[in-house]
Order: sequence, then C-alpha cells, then structure tokens
Amino acid sequence: MRTLPALLPCAVLGLSLLACAASSTSTDAPPSSDTGATTPLPPAPSGPAGASDAGKDADAAPAKPKNDCRLAALVGVADITPTFVMHAPPASAPPTMSGGTLKGEYKVDKATVFLPSGASGLVDPRKSTGSINAWAVFDGTNYRLHLKADFLIDSVIGPQAQGTDTASQGGFVTSGAALTLDHACDSAPADEADYSYTDNGGGRATLLIKTPSPYGDTYLQLDAAKN
Repeated sequence: MRTLPALLPCAVLGLSLLACAASSTSTDAPPSSDTGATTPLPPAPSGPAGASDAGKDADAAPAKPKNDCRLAALVGVADITPTFVMHAPPASAPPTMSGGTLKGEYKVDKATVFLPSGASGLVDPRKSTGSINAWAVFDGTNYRLHLKADFLIDSVIGPQAQGTDTASQGGFVTSGAALTLDHACDSAPADEADYSYTDNGGGRATLLIKTPSPYGDTYLQLDAAKN
C-alpha cells in the first residue's frame, strides 16, 4: 500500500464522485468522445474470412444509446457548505434510499460528506471545510448533471485540497433505488461510483453517491429542491 501522503488527494475521500481524474467546467453539453487521432488498424484480410470476422465484430459491438445531449443547464444555483462526518454506521450513515420517480429540475441546497471509516484518526471532519455547487435535470430517459466540489480535508499531514468540476449527460435507468447513468454524451470514461436516490414526489429529493477508496467507501449525500 502506498503511503498516506500519496493516497490523500483522491483516495481518502474517494472523490471520483462523477469523474475524479477527468472533469468538464463547461455548462454546455459535454464534448464528444473523440480524443484525437489513433493508430490505424491493419486492413482486414480479403475474401470470405475477412468478411466473416468483420461481421462478428459488428454483431459483438453494443449499440450506442441514443440521447440528444441537449438538456439545458440550470443557472442561479447557489454554492452551499457541506457537513463533514465520519461514516460510522449505524450512528453516522446516510439514510436508506427508497427510489421513486426522477423527473424535473433538482437544485442541491444541502450536502453531507461521509468520510470513509478506515480514515478515522487520519482525518478530522470537524475541521474540514468546503463548498458544493450541484444540480441535475431528468427528462424522460435523459439526464444532465453538474457537480463542482472544492474541499479542504483536515488530516494528520495537514490540510488536503480535493475537488471535482464535472458535467455529465446521457441516458439513465432506475431499478428500485438504484440509478444507472450511461454517460453517453461524456468525453471521459464512466467512474466507479454507485448512485441511488429518493424522490417521493413531495418537492424534495436526495441523490447518494458512493465511491470506493482504500480506507472504505465515501458517501456524498446531496439533498435538493425539485421543480
């Protein structure tokens, strides 16, 4: 295992959230997945054998989800200050998500960061600070989501700055409380986060993002007002 200083910038908090290594600061639709020139493949063999192999590849390739990547960004969403706590169930843990119907505009106005339990004694949530700006739009089977987080985590080796500025858009499906995003409009690869949610139709909703780290799972609980 690497030393604590090397792990802290992303692993202690598990701040991949939507994409720790890759982010987008634009409020427009995320760029296409074309990242530049690639080494050309050798030509397929001529004759029946080549045609057969090409057919197999075509059959094996999954169809790309059809999403318009045109959901409008939300403006006027205020920055908020999250609460930092250690994840220590059952006393300190996010609520169980119950699912519901995701539809409309969601503006996050409250957030809680549950730091991984294995980092207890290495980080101090009471002295950690930060800000979050986040919103989401769900329309039919399409979503658009923005999350900008800037954290200063107090640790045994001093304050550690962590953050993400991520925009994601594409299609989504739900199963019970589980939310799956296909990231079809994103240029960055999908992250390892698990998403779950609660929207009981009462004008409030919660999105829970769980990300792994060597010290245990980190949970980001985003509570939002719904339009």
